[in-house]
Amino acid sequence: MPTAIPVWPGARRGFNFIAIIFNFKAQITLMKLMLLSFLLLIVYSIDAQETAPPHPPVADSLSQYSKDTVGIFQIVEVEASFPGGLPAWKKFLEKNLNPNVPLKDLPRKTKYFEQTAICQFIVCKDGTICDIKVVNNVLPSIKKEVERVIKLSGNWKPAEQDGKMVKAYRKQPVTFVVMEE
Repeated sequence: MPTAIPVWPGARRGFNFIAIIFNFKAQITLMKLMLLSFLLLIVYSIDAQETAPPHPPVADSLSQYSKDTVGIFQIVEVEASFPGGLPAWKKFLEKNLNPNVPLKDLPRKTKYFEQTAICQFIVCKDGTICDIKVVNNVLPSIKKEVERVIKLSGNWKPAEQDGKMVKAYRKQPVTFVVMEE
């Protein structure tokens, strides 16, 4: 036998939408809470993934001076740098980099061209560099010129980890800009 549902006086006049709106608002609030919880879970998991693993202890072995790829740091406390810092690096590039290199690979009617080569290399504990290569897709002439100039750059100031010099990767961007005068 069907049971009777209590009805308030306004329901007889067609005002029964109040219960539906209240129920709808409660569902929206619950959905917001669930969405917020989900977003917090995602942010926490992304943050956990981006946390760098602890650095291995710094070894004082002869392999730190060799040109092999064993024991190379990806992330260090102090990056390897060009002797004299950024001003000396800019001066070195102005002196040794041929800015006209991309012209032979571009159509004559090119009015503006800009391309950045990202060169990755290893700086050993003694500052020597090796394993020089451009890691992004650039014009072949730009790739060759950047690798040539990095080879010419000589010894760099090595990276540091836990107060000791270490062998580490270094990525150095070099940008070419061609503009019609």
